[in-house]
Amino acid sequence: MFEIGEHIIHPGQGVCTVVGFEDAPSPMIVLEAKCGHARTRMMYPMSQVERLHACISRADAEHLITNYDALECDPFTERNSSLEESHFKQQIKQGAPETVRVAKTMRCRIHDAERRGKKPSSYYTRVLKEAHRRATEELAVALDCTEEDLESRLASLGLTDTTPSVN
Repeated sequence: MFEIGEHIIHPGQGVCTVVGFEDAPSPMIVLEAKCGHARTRMMYPMSQVERLHACISRADAEHLITNYDALECDPFTERNSSLEESHFKQQIKQGAPETVRVAKTMRCRIHDAERRGKKPSSYYTRVLKEAHRRATEELAVALDCTEEDLESRLASLGLTDTTPSVN
């Protein structure tokens, strides 16, 4: 079970902080998510708590950053881009390291398309933006630093492909 103050991964919101528990009318866990510059509180049913999981540890985050080059891209392909996008969005819901893998995969696919003189699929950018946001958020929490400090660290390590400038 989770404790107050613990950071967890919500499948739809990403990193959330456990801020309390409610018993009535049914058992709920109270979560706070940081969405941009605002914070959102939400109630999550205890009956579905198995869908939540803890953020990765500091050691796992360090290992992921150190071994980024060895992280393999996801080879999943589908003729229907909508089904392909759905696959990657499901992967993002799992948190790190999958968020980092999806971001790397999308960045590689964008580069590959551009290298061939083709316009990358628009879903690549959408998925990259969300995967990058969630990966940055979770890694910053795991490493106990700000997202800006994490971005600077990744850039200094030459891992700029993990920090796309996507709006």
